[in-house]
Amino acid sequence: MFARHITPKTVFLAFLALTFLAMACWSFADPLVSAPDEQAHLIRAYAIDHGQLGHDSAPGDKVHVTVTVPTAINFSKIYPDCWHFYDTIPATCSPKWSASEVPVQTTTYVGHYPPLYYLLVGTGSFVSQGRAAIYAMRLVSSLISALMVALCAYMIFRWSRRRTMAVGTLLALTPMVFFLSSSVNPSGFEIATAICLWTAMVIFALDYPKNPPKGLVVILGVSACTLALIRGLSPLWVVLIGVVLAILVGPSQLLAHVRGRRDVRAVTLATAVAGVLAVAWIFTQGTLNVLAVGYPVPRNSTELHTVRMVLGHVDQWLRESVGVLGWLDTTLPGILYHSWYLIFVVVIVAALLRGSWRGRIALATVIGLALVVPVAIVTRQAHVDGIVWQGRDSMPLSVGIVILGAALCARPGRPPSWERWVSMVLVAGVSGMDMLSFYTDFRRYAVGRYGPHFFFLHNQGWSPPTGQFLTLCVYGIVTTLIGVLVMLWIWFAKDLSEVEEPQEAGPTLVA
Repeated sequence: MFARHITPKTVFLAFLALTFLAMACWSFADPLVSAPDEQAHLIRAYAIDHGQLGHDSAPGDKVHVTVTVPTAINFSKIYPDCWHFYDTIPATCSPKWSASEVPVQTTTYVGHYPPLYYLLVGTGSFVSQGRAAIYAMRLVSSLISALMVALCAYMIFRWSRRRTMAVGTLLALTPMVFFLSSSVNPSGFEIATAICLWTAMVIFALDYPKNPPKGLVVILGVSACTLALIRGLSPLWVVLIGVVLAILVGPSQLLAHVRGRRDVRAVTLATAVAGVLAVAWIFTQGTLNVLAVGYPVPRNSTELHTVRMVLGHVDQWLRESVGVLGWLDTTLPGILYHSWYLIFVVVIVAALLRGSWRGRIALATVIGLALVVPVAIVTRQAHVDGIVWQGRDSMPLSVGIVILGAALCARPGRPPSWERWVSMVLVAGVSGMDMLSFYTDFRRYAVGRYGPHFFFLHNQGWSPPTGQFLTLCVYGIVTTLIGVLVMLWIWFAKDLSEVEEPQEAGPTLVA
């Protein structure tokens, strides 16, 4: 029998623990340096937490920065060479990790990136000078991303009047989000923080446009400030999310909040300051300079031809947003992509049919921006850098499609039984797809893409420090528990649709 009352605080702690455990499983199931550019990011994190901003490697080099790290950290540059980009080769071919602590000068091509993420994750480097430090940094990365997901759960359980909000947020947490968040890569933290900001914004705009709870306003402000400081394009995503908020609530209503409420003014000012600091760093440090390693574009290509070339990559970006793992060398089973696409299309169509006119305009705006902005950015730089964009780069914006869309699908209040059943089936389906994605990724590194299906029963191939069978079991249990918690809220949460003033007691699960 269920507990009579489950408070939002309990839900926050439960989701923090469960999401962290899920991401920690990814941290151990993937060999070190199996995430995109992870060696560059962990060198940057180690250096900045040991007092090094680094210096330009050579005159005119706008990308590489030279720092000093232990040999064991720098070993990350050669560790994965034998299996990078070869999904049929397991990680068993990797050399033994160096344990040397001798300092060595090395370069990183992310040395000009904003420091916030690296300052946080780099604390793990104080554990040791080698492999343990990298695992610790991965776990810190998992923890801060899990914190953002837990805040989403708290807001939904505490304030949301729409059951489908939980489904939308869960759909936004694709395998790519778990994979990136569990590695040393700021993209994961950026996407998780964007999901938190989108969740706060949608609850604010749809459920409390005239009198938002103070706690909700604070979380919205904290997530906006944090997002602005993570990556080079993060301030742009904050501005665009703000535009969508203005469409949903109305500019005059937002201005009334700023004029009439001290907490809204404080949050607006803090977000503006964070944005100014972020932009100042980005343009003075050259954050937007990247390695010119993208898909080449002929120098004599016209603007129209370049746009066509860029548009030809959109379908790949969509797949990557669901999950093309590793260094874009590990694809998931086709049924997973098709299932996610189908769910996304159904959510968007239902939202356009059932949403208000403001909601429809806002959703159409997000969809348009998610396509136009990346294409415009890539086209502008294509002749210099090539087509370097990846799906993860625009996910802070594109996750808003499914979060807003799912919220617009339902009316506030207790939905009819059929809507709850549909939501629960979707939650169960997402949980199952997450498990299959994790297994596919794990198998690729343990025995190769076409290795034995039941490798974990015989401990075949590469194995993480936590063991194959245990890691798979823990992930399956944790993913199931997350799905069960969401289902319980969908079915049993108290109806807040009649609440005019935010109360201290949030949604309650009643046996």
